[in-house]
Amino acid sequence: WIEKSYKHKEKFMLKIMEKANYLVFPSLLLKNWMESYFPVIENKSLVIPHQMNSEKIENILPNFFIQNQFSLLHGGNLLAQRNPKFLIEAYINFLNNYPEAKNNTRLYLIGGNSYHSKLLEKFEENSNIFILSFLDYKTMQSLENNATVNIILEAVSEISPFLPGKFPNCVKANKPILVLGPYYSEVRRLLGNDYTYWSEANDTVAIENNINKLYQIWLSNSEELILDRPDLTEYSSVIHLKKTIESITSIT
Repeated sequence: WIEKSYKHKEKFMLKIMEKANYLVFPSLLLKNWMESYFPVIENKSLVIPHQMNSEKIENILPNFFIQNQFSLLHGGNLLAQRNPKFLIEAYINFLNNYPEAKNNTRLYLIGGNSYHSKLLEKFEENSNIFILSFLDYKTMQSLENNATVNIILEAVSEISPFLPGKFPNCVKANKPILVLGPYYSEVRRLLGNDYTYWSEANDTVAIENNINKLYQIWLSNSEELILDRPDLTEYSSVIHLKKTIESITSIT
C-alpha cells in the first residue's frame, strides 16, 4: 500500500532525519527497515522498546471475566490488517475436537473492532467467545495479568517490523503469549526463533494445535503456564533505557 503524496512526506522525513542527532525506533526490525530507505540514519539510530510500567497493577476484574477458566485474551484494537477470522476458526475447531472444553474455556476479543464488525456479529451468541469494543487501560492490564494466555495478532504479511505497544505488558503478565504473525516479525525475534507458541496469523491448523498444547498443560498443571523471560523484562525496563541513553551521551 502506497499512500498518496508519499514522495512529499518522504522528502520531509529526510530533512528531519538529516538534522536529528539521533533517531529512536521501538524495534530493531523497524530500525533496519528505515535505514534501508534512509541510509543517512544508519550511524545515528537507536532502539528503545516500549517501556514496561513498573507500577503495581490493581486487580480490577470486570464481571464478564470468568476466573479459573482456560482464558485466551486478545486485548487491543483489531486494526484492518489484524483479521481475527483465522483465530476464531481455530478456536471453534478446538472446541469441536474437545467438546469438554466448552465448559471451561473462553476466548476474549477486547478492543476496537469496527473493521471486522460483520465477522464478529456472527459470534455474538457464542457463549465461549466474548467480544467488547472498549475497556479502560488499567482494567485491560488487570485482565492481561489474569488471563491464562495473552494473544498478539499481527497482519498476514511477509514481515511485521513493528513492536506492539502491549508487548511489555504481556511480558510483565508472565503468561504464555500466543503469537500470530509473520515469520519475520519483531515479536518473534524477541521471543526467539524456537518459541513454541507461534504461527502465521492465517494458519488455522497451527493455531488450533498451539491452543490445544496450552490447554493440555493447563489441565495437567496450570502453574506451568508462565512466560518466564527475565531477559525481556530487563529489555523493556528503565535499566535498559538508562544504558541506551548513557551509550550515546558518552559518545557526545
